[in-house]
Amino acid sequence: MRSTRRIIQVLFFLFFIVLFIKARYPYSNALPSDIMLRFSPLVPVFDFIANFRISLLFWPALIILLLTPLLGRFFCGWICPLGTTLDGVSHLVNSPDNRKSIDAKKWRSAKFILLVGFVILAIFSVPVWGHFDPLSIFNRALTVVLYPVFTLFSESTLQALTHIRFMEEPVFAMFDFFKSWIMPEDQAQMQQVFWIALLFGGILALEKVTRRFWCRNLCPAGALLGFLSQFRFYERLVADSCPQCGKCARECKMNAIPEDDATFTNKVECIECFNCGVTCPPKIDAITYRWRWKPYHSAVDYSRRQFLGSAVGGVGAIGLASIGLHNKKAQARVIRPPGSLPENEFLDQCIRCMECVRICQSNGRCLQASGVTENLEDLWTPVGEMRTGYCEFNCNLCGEVCPTEAILPLPLERKKQTAMGLAYFDKDLCIPYAKDEDCIVCEEHCPTPDKAIKFDEKEYIAPDGSRRMVKYPYVDENLCIGCGICEYKCPLKGEAGIYVTNEKEDRLTKEDLVKPPAPKSKSKSQENALPY
Repeated sequence: MRSTRRIIQVLFFLFFIVLFIKARYPYSNALPSDIMLRFSPLVPVFDFIANFRISLLFWPALIILLLTPLLGRFFCGWICPLGTTLDGVSHLVNSPDNRKSIDAKKWRSAKFILLVGFVILAIFSVPVWGHFDPLSIFNRALTVVLYPVFTLFSESTLQALTHIRFMEEPVFAMFDFFKSWIMPEDQAQMQQVFWIALLFGGILALEKVTRRFWCRNLCPAGALLGFLSQFRFYERLVADSCPQCGKCARECKMNAIPEDDATFTNKVECIECFNCGVTCPPKIDAITYRWRWKPYHSAVDYSRRQFLGSAVGGVGAIGLASIGLHNKKAQARVIRPPGSLPENEFLDQCIRCMECVRICQSNGRCLQASGVTENLEDLWTPVGEMRTGYCEFNCNLCGEVCPTEAILPLPLERKKQTAMGLAYFDKDLCIPYAKDEDCIVCEEHCPTPDKAIKFDEKEYIAPDGSRRMVKYPYVDENLCIGCGICEYKCPLKGEAGIYVTNEKEDRLTKEDLVKPPAPKSKSKSQENALPY
């Protein structure tokens, strides 16, 4: 069974990577790139807390939750790509066995404390659980750190190898494959690289303390599945022939077998890796796995006092999140992807997986991982950074790959009419206003059929008395969708002469998708745009 488990682990891991690479423009949703992210057991639970519903959108996770009371934490041992990565790192760093890492056992209850704390926070609409979701962590690290680093070094290495004469032909073939299938787009440049790398690297580094430290002690998804597995029917059985040699206890990835009683299995911790059966000496072969309709119970390692501590900590965090000063200036520059739910619902639904950021990097490249603008809720949510990219007018892929529909899957024609924000000219910087010279770059790149940037041509009288006609641009509020290409293309260095805020953004609900877009009121922007 261990060999079967390893093969399936590797296949799920490769499937996750293939879906990740597939998430790019042009995109086919015949096999949705977000399907593996919907395997997360936490998603339907917190979706239920936020919306009081059981959504079939998360059918893979619902199947896992239904099977866990029967089979145990098989998701952790067989499916989770973060767990597979930790297994690989454990081999590389030669993690200590359970005798040497016995002190780490005292951290086991931390994952339950985190889970209960996240539930309390979610009840009061403070959704921070997505930061610790294992699939989100892995996809976020892939998007922001691992994939960009891999492509950077791969491309540089291949280019360097092309200078070696006898290797030219095979290297060029490899380079063509690389640019066709691995990285057709330009090199990704990301925000929040340091902090996301620090979290992911910290999780990997903990393998030097003990195997699967994250899964044993910190993972909230593992805690949830542990709660459900405590009475599981599929059991590890140990025959009377067991000599109590302790090999299975030492080799158990999750330290689920006590050193002094090899006949017992902690069902809350066991992830069905079947290492114990392989380590049992062949001549003894005392370990089997069977269904039993009267299973024994494994208690959750979580006391009433710890529950009260979680509750107090959660309430304290809610208080801290509530008393923060609202930064109106920073809030105005938080530009969400087109089709995003209203802000509070968006924050509830977004799992911070960065799948939208990943696909945006292949077409427009405006979406980035946010930092903390007001509180922890904002961290690692997608925001438009229009000075570094723009929302491509003919692209709606961020909504296509969002696993929780925090960004609704808008039809392309509807997306073209959905505003992310509104552009404003900074008249201290914009060339026509600041220097009384013509500049039409923003108007030239404006993608709306009837340009959202228009001109008011006026005569300018220079200090020396000379006269010339200058085109002063203004924004038509009825036409601007806040795509940001004007800000991105502005020829000024540093700050642009035009910038996008989230004013007049269209935040939609699922019910809005079946309605035609609301007509916009007549604009007075032309009269208000000019300082003269």
